[in-house]
Amino acid sequence: MHPISMVFFHGGAGFCGREEKEDTAGVFRLPESFRFPHRTGDGKRLPLREKDKGKDRMGPAGNTGSAGLPGGENMISFRELTEADQAWITACRDPRVHPFTALSFTSLFSWRRNYGLTVGGDPDFFVIRSLHDGAYYGPCGDPEKCRSFVRETLREEKHPHFLYLTKEQAQTMEQEGLHIVMRDDLSEYIYDVSSLALREGHHVAHSYKKKVHQFRNRIPYTVRPATAEDRELLTAIAESASLRTDFQDEQVWQTEMACFEQLELTGCVLETEDGRRAFNLGYPDHGDVFTLTMAKHEESLPSEVTAVMVCELAGMLEGRYRLVNMEEDLGLAGLRRAKLLYTPVDRLNVYEAIG
Repeated sequence: MHPISMVFFHGGAGFCGREEKEDTAGVFRLPESFRFPHRTGDGKRLPLREKDKGKDRMGPAGNTGSAGLPGGENMISFRELTEADQAWITACRDPRVHPFTALSFTSLFSWRRNYGLTVGGDPDFFVIRSLHDGAYYGPCGDPEKCRSFVRETLREEKHPHFLYLTKEQAQTMEQEGLHIVMRDDLSEYIYDVSSLALREGHHVAHSYKKKVHQFRNRIPYTVRPATAEDRELLTAIAESASLRTDFQDEQVWQTEMACFEQLELTGCVLETEDGRRAFNLGYPDHGDVFTLTMAKHEESLPSEVTAVMVCELAGMLEGRYRLVNMEEDLGLAGLRRAKLLYTPVDRLNVYEAIG
């Protein structure tokens, strides 16, 4: 959800068995089907709608037995996401229909506190409500329940707002009278693993290849996979690089370190011959797609180390994953240039529908 060249590309106590501080040629194309960073293009928070303020977050863990409707007697109940929802969210999200990594459990759970994310639904259906965006993400799961939720929302709400839609889904809502917008700032960049690993015969930008080779020729280093046992080391590197200047990033960091194994985080740790260190982390999204969410290095290392880390991680992912999702550029020109450096093979365009 944040730039690969910064901390993130993409907070309760006791989650996942660890303390979480209460610190409150051809181009491959993925199917265009029915994700989640949470800022406007200029980085500002959207104001909460008056009707959303103070709404309770109580509700069953996706097993209401109701039709999952937003209004009337069958009003859906929303509550905070917990680690126990992982299997439910994963089962309901069909990546052929909902390809955006923002709708993955790892993304939703990590950012739930920062963006006021709550969840409601049935065993075979869920929808996310974001107080930050004043919008619904999804819905995901049983097609008929998804359609029913959308219909009822259009009937019950004066200004309905749906986010993280594919073009096709947005156009369907446009037929219902909603205004649709392509969110260029939220659209996600997709890369070929073998290209990032600089394998022969795979196209990649010369500037990326040059950065990797220059660093390798100048600075001897070793690299290994990052594991849960590295949490203290990763935190030390992140803190040395001023992670804690951003309170929201710190909250996400606490969640992901507390739930490292459950969220299936993995990445690589690089250490130079003179002891300087860097790391990156991500998680399996679905099938043969891996999401790269964060990268950080000690400030004494040259910036080219980020490209080297991408290359090294891609080498580790080969054979298990074919594609890497590096998330969105937030509408920032510098971040967009950084994304393009790695030569994306596709981009998942995010749409929103507003009443």
